[in-house]
Amino acid sequence: MRKKAWFPILFLAVFTLSLSAAFRKEDVKVHKLDNGLKKMLVGALAGMSGSLAAQEKVALRFAPAEGTRLTYTLTSVVNVDGKNFLGKDLALNADSRGEIQLFAKPSTHETVRADLTSPGIEVNVRLFDRVLAQKLGTTEGEALEVVFNRTGKVESIRNPEAVGSGNPFNISIPQILRDYFPAFPVQPVGRGDTWTESRRLTIPFQGLDLQVDLVIDYTLDDVIPADDGRLAIVSAVYRVAVSGAKDLGDTQGVFEGQGAGAGSLHFHIDKGWFSQYRLDFKTDAAFVMKKGADRLVEFPFSFSAFAEIALINVQPPDRRGADSWQRPAEVRRSGSQPHFWEISETSLGSCCSADSPAK
Repeated sequence: MRKKAWFPILFLAVFTLSLSAAFRKEDVKVHKLDNGLKKMLVGALAGMSGSLAAQEKVALRFAPAEGTRLTYTLTSVVNVDGKNFLGKDLALNADSRGEIQLFAKPSTHETVRADLTSPGIEVNVRLFDRVLAQKLGTTEGEALEVVFNRTGKVESIRNPEAVGSGNPFNISIPQILRDYFPAFPVQPVGRGDTWTESRRLTIPFQGLDLQVDLVIDYTLDDVIPADDGRLAIVSAVYRVAVSGAKDLGDTQGVFEGQGAGAGSLHFHIDKGWFSQYRLDFKTDAAFVMKKGADRLVEFPFSFSAFAEIALINVQPPDRRGADSWQRPAEVRRSGSQPHFWEISETSLGSCCSADSPAK
C-alpha cells in the first residue's frame, strides 16, 4: 500500500531532475523557465505529500456491522500483598476466565446496540485459609441489552436480570464492560497521535472506600495490512493513583499510593472491532492513620493486575453457522488462563465499580 502511494512522488521527482538536466543546455530564458517549472513541481509534490499525510488519519470507531456476532475470551489475574490495618496479612490471589458474546443489533450513527450473553465466567479468590469460587453468566435465553457509543464506552445497560442474583463477590458483567473495555478516540488519528481516557474504580476495603484513579494514554503506533483490511496497532500507558479517606473517631484513615503499567490494543479499522486488548499494572500503596498532621502508623500494601480480552470468533451477518474470522489456534488460550479480575468481599473488600469520564 505504501509503495503504491509513494510511486507517483518518486516518478515526479525523477522527472523533475531529468528536465533540469536537459534545460541546462539551453539559454538563460530556458533556465528561468526551468526554475519556474521546478517550483511548480515542488509545490505539487508538497501538496501531494500533505494530502497523503492527511489520508493517513484513520477513524477507530467501534462499529461492528448489524448481525455480526463477536466472541471474546476474558482473562485476568490480580495479586495483593501486604498487611491490613489490623496487622494481618493481605495475601490474596484472584483469577477469572470465561467468554462473552456480543451480537450487534440495528444501531444509530452515534451508538452501537448489542445483545450480550455469556455461558459463564469463573471467578476464584484464594486466601491464606480458604478458596472462594463463583460462576457468573447470563440466564439461558436471556441477554443483557448494551448500548455503546462509538468510542466503546457503555452508555446504558438494560435487562440486568439476565445475569441473575446471589453473587457473593458483588461482581457483575456490566461492571466489567464499564471498567475494562478499551476506549477509542473521538477524532481520526494518525501514526504517533495520542488520546487520553480517565476512569475511577472504587474498591470497598474493610468498610472503607479505596479509590483507584486510572489515566490511560493511548498511542497509534502503526497501521498495517491484514487479511480483513487495515489493522491498527495501539500501545497504552497507565498512570495509577490511590486515594480515599474516612474519619475514625479522633483519627483519620487515608489511602495513599501510585503505580504505573502498560497495555496494547489491536483494532480492525475496516471491520469496526478490536481483536485484542491487554493491560498490566502495579500499584504500591499504604493505609495511613493520621491525627492532625501527624502520621501515627502506616500499613503498606501492593496490588498488581493483568487482564486480556481476546477475540476468538466472528460470525458475520450473512453466514449463519459459519466463521469468517478466527483467532489462530496457537494463540487461542480460552480455558487455559483466568479471566477479568475483580476483587471479592474477602480481605480486600467486595468488588469494583467505576466512573469513566471521557477526555
